[in-house]
Amino acid sequence: MTEFVGIQVLGKVGETTQDFGKRLTLFWTETLRKFPDEFALVYAETICFEFLLGKPTRRYAIETQGVNFFLEKIPGEGFEVSPPTEEDIYTKYELPATEWWQIEH
Repeated sequence: MTEFVGIQVLGKVGETTQDFGKRLTLFWTETLRKFPDEFALVYAETICFEFLLGKPTRRYAIETQGVNFFLEKIPGEGFEVSPPTEEDIYTKYELPATEWWQIEH
C-alpha cells in the first residue's frame, strides 16, 4: 500500500490566506510545468488553511519518494516547511475527504 508523508507549508507572519494562497498557486503551477514527475507524487492538500505562530499554513500529503524533493524545493521558493514526524505518515484511507482534497493528475 502506498504511504504518504504529510508536510506543512507555512507563509509569512501576518500574511493573509488570500495572499498565501496566491503564492502557493504560483508555486504549484511552476512545479507542475517544470517537474511533472515530482508533482504527480503530491496526492492531496488540506481543504482549509490553518495558522501557526501567526503564519498561514497548508498541509500536503506526498508519496514518500517525493518528500525530500519538496523539503528542499519549498524553502527556496519563499516558504517555510515543517519537517515531517512519524505521526505524519498516512495511507490514502487516513486522508478523509472532509479534511483533504485529492489533487487531480
